[in-house]
Amino acid sequence: MKRKDKETLKNMSEPELRTQVTDLKKQIFQIKFKRTTAPVENPLVLRTSRRKIAMINTLLRQKELAKAKTAEVKK
Repeated sequence: MKRKDKETLKNMSEPELRTQVTDLKKQIFQIKFKRTTAPVENPLVLRTSRRKIAMINTLLRQKELAKAKTAEVKK
């Protein structure tokens, strides 16, 4: 994943990231479904999509932990 893509993901809000994950999961499902009937044009799309989902999940978890940490500090 390019550095530019990572930076744009870091700047997104949580709801935007969650919608991006659902879109990527739909895309993976469609590609897998098409792959059963005909060869896929670019099979690397599956790998990049899975890795992007992993990156987004990592960012979501980091944001969640940061919120929890700030909540502890406020108490």
